[in-house]
Amino acid sequence: MRTLLTLLLAVVFGASALFVFGISGVFSPFGHQLWWDVAVLVLSLVAACALTYVALLLVTFLREMRHPRNTPGDPETLQWHLLVPCRDEENVIAETISAARSSFADVHVWVIDDASEDATAEVVRGLMVFEDHVHLISRVAPDARTGKGDALNAAYRIVSDHVGGTGEQRHSTVIGVLDADGYLSDNALTMLAGPQAFGDTEVGAVQLEVWMKNRGDRRPRPTDGRWRNAIGRFLVRMQDLEFRTTNSAMQVLRTRTGTVGMGGNGQFTRLTVLDALAEQRGKPWGKKLSEDYELGLNILQMGMHNHYIREAHVSQEALPFTRRLITQRTRWAQGNMECASALPGLRRSGHLSAGGLLEIHYFMLQPLVMMVNLILTPLLVIYGVLQQAAGFWSSSTLLVAVLAVVFYLVLPYAIWGAVYRRATDKEVSRLLALALGLCNLVYVYLTYVYYARAAWRAVTGRTGWSKTRRNADGRTPVTVELGAELEALPLILVEQMEELSEQLEGRSDLSIDFVSSWAVNWPARLAALERSVAAEDLARTRDAIGSIRVSSAMVGAARLERAAMDLEAEIERGDVEATLARLPAVTAIGNDTVTTLRKEVSVRRELLQTQYSGAPDIMQTQMVPVRRP
Repeated sequence: MRTLLTLLLAVVFGASALFVFGISGVFSPFGHQLWWDVAVLVLSLVAACALTYVALLLVTFLREMRHPRNTPGDPETLQWHLLVPCRDEENVIAETISAARSSFADVHVWVIDDASEDATAEVVRGLMVFEDHVHLISRVAPDARTGKGDALNAAYRIVSDHVGGTGEQRHSTVIGVLDADGYLSDNALTMLAGPQAFGDTEVGAVQLEVWMKNRGDRRPRPTDGRWRNAIGRFLVRMQDLEFRTTNSAMQVLRTRTGTVGMGGNGQFTRLTVLDALAEQRGKPWGKKLSEDYELGLNILQMGMHNHYIREAHVSQEALPFTRRLITQRTRWAQGNMECASALPGLRRSGHLSAGGLLEIHYFMLQPLVMMVNLILTPLLVIYGVLQQAAGFWSSSTLLVAVLAVVFYLVLPYAIWGAVYRRATDKEVSRLLALALGLCNLVYVYLTYVYYARAAWRAVTGRTGWSKTRRNADGRTPVTVELGAELEALPLILVEQMEELSEQLEGRSDLSIDFVSSWAVNWPARLAALERSVAAEDLARTRDAIGSIRVSSAMVGAARLERAAMDLEAEIERGDVEATLARLPAVTAIGNDTVTTLRKEVSVRRELLQTQYSGAPDIMQTQMVPVRRP
């Protein structure tokens, strides 16, 4: 039925394009000039492909939103390990680890430091004091900085040895990959463990939907003026629209064709699948710039299944800088071009259906199809205007021209604004959704820039991996001066930890774990506060600072508690500028508090180990297992 619908749509769209641009004579008589006839035929074919694809995406995606297919499962039936490749990520890595460990108590986080020149490794080691589920893998020259795929392969070998186990145990072990700024939604593991995902033993890999976590930021470029921030807000919101509508719709369609692709952020793969790839190819991840998409293609070539989940998501930082965005997309575009080399192997494997092969081949050609459509449609309209002169402006001819532009050029991109509003549960107004849809047409024109750059890099043999700079990179730290009242308060009330131990039946180890948990959670709490303040969201800001104030009181962080109270007062007065002015003080005091706690926790844990390192007491002796003859 779907195949019949696809063919019908293609015929209808192609025939309508041929009639409008050629046979009708509205733009120029058909059969008059060879180049014109060829252009019309090419445009008709392109229009048929593009509009058919868009129609299929819309129908499939809207049906998926009405009737979601994925259901939750039990994440405790699986073992979870997250790999986080890092190169100079000191500005974001702490909150990423914090978010993962705060939401998922049993997940191991493996940070791969790829010879960073900043304090990335130091930040991770600081968190390792509090958490035994946080690990650091350090890569050094000459093996370092040779690509993200190599970094992931190095981590795979270490994690594989750590897991060990039988084939069944390894099959129930899932390896996830997060960007250094990646946040998993709280239901991520529950949905990943569902019967349509890793609850199905035949599924080898799963990709989550991607959101932009700074989509509400009112000042994404805080050091720049009003107009540059307006451009930044536009770029951030368009990236969120892109990933949550068109990209997500493509993945939903691929669940039907069996060709789900893997992304660099939020990809999850069974350890046994990585084992099989390592045995077959020497290593799981390849050398292409889009090593993520390459991984998914290699999994499909082996006859295993990929799946996509839009009911859970991974959040990442959108780029408000045009140049950085183009750098990022150029790398992605070049990587996708490189992945075309996998097509012959996929065809020979025999594991994909005809629909699956058609989808993958069209995806590889889509940038070309898109650019041909975007170039030829306005070109033919302009040529028609010049040829017809005054006659073109007659009411009937002009109406056909306008309808052609709207239907073939504007509507396929503008409609995603309305879809975005529905996908985000009306996060944006109808008017803004309409504006975003129209802006999508402008945003798509960036394709010209980065695909042209990608093609030039490929032709000139430039295949180096160019890291995208983070939004916070290059910003000068704000100097914080605390008032005398705050300075007089201690960072930590040590007696509070003693009281906490007494409340926990004298268990010093439990009080240390409680304080350690607070320290690990701090970066995520701070990030939630910063994002809500940046979005000027009063309700979320009030909740975020309230969480910091209450939790600080529980661990005896007196100075931070008072700073949170002061910030809370500014929030209640609705003074955005005063809130922004006080935020650096909360940040600095919180970080100093964590540093102090790190020392305190280290000393107390050493004391506990010393206390139990001597001869065991009676209770300890009773706990020692006795070997029976």
